[in-house]
Amino acid sequence: MDKIVMMSSLFQVTTDYLLKDKQEEQTEKVVYYREVRPWHFEKKSRHTLFGLPIYHICFQGMRESGGRFRMKMAPAKGILAVGVRATGVVSIGVFARGLVAIGAAAMGMISIGAASLGILALGAFAAGIIAGGNLSVGIVAFGNLAVGMYAIGNCAVANKIALGNYAHGHIAIGNTVSGMKEILLKDANFTDMDPEAVRSMIMQEFPKTWPMIQKLFTMW
Repeated sequence: MDKIVMMSSLFQVTTDYLLKDKQEEQTEKVVYYREVRPWHFEKKSRHTLFGLPIYHICFQGMRESGGRFRMKMAPAKGILAVGVRATGVVSIGVFARGLVAIGAAAMGMISIGAASLGILALGAFAAGIIAGGNLSVGIVAFGNLAVGMYAIGNCAVANKIALGNYAHGHIAIGNTVSGMKEILLKDANFTDMDPEAVRSMIMQEFPKTWPMIQKLFTMW
């Protein structure tokens, strides 16, 4: 045994290597450690109104050693709320909900965001009573693709009045039209529209149309 130990030292191998016919492959286990530090920023008003702080700003997340940063869905609630998930009278955040909501996804009476839902909604995708966006759905809709009772856009589809480069509705006004009553325009900007002819057609088909709606379709 003493000689085996000496041989292992001489050849710099293990005694198992000298004694065993087959060697078991040994894999080195490497453990990687990653430092994760919590990150938190919060400001809240000491004064309240209707049980809510006047303002509440809240952001939370985790910062990793490699510089990567992950946000948490920390809620912010206040009259003015700012955070990843914000709820307030006026709310600003990734997900915002309130009377006035501004965010990537917004829901409120007045909402502005990539996706927005509200009485007045503006965004890439907007749905509301009055909606404006690339894709908009509402009673009054504006956008590249507008769908509603009244629609104005590049492609407008309406139950009553549609105005667009392509228009489909009961009254269709535009460059390419499809409807019960049609007004064909040659100019893409609708500069050749006859406002009085449009107004007359609207009142003939829908005599109770609000003056504001009439103005909307004859202002071009």
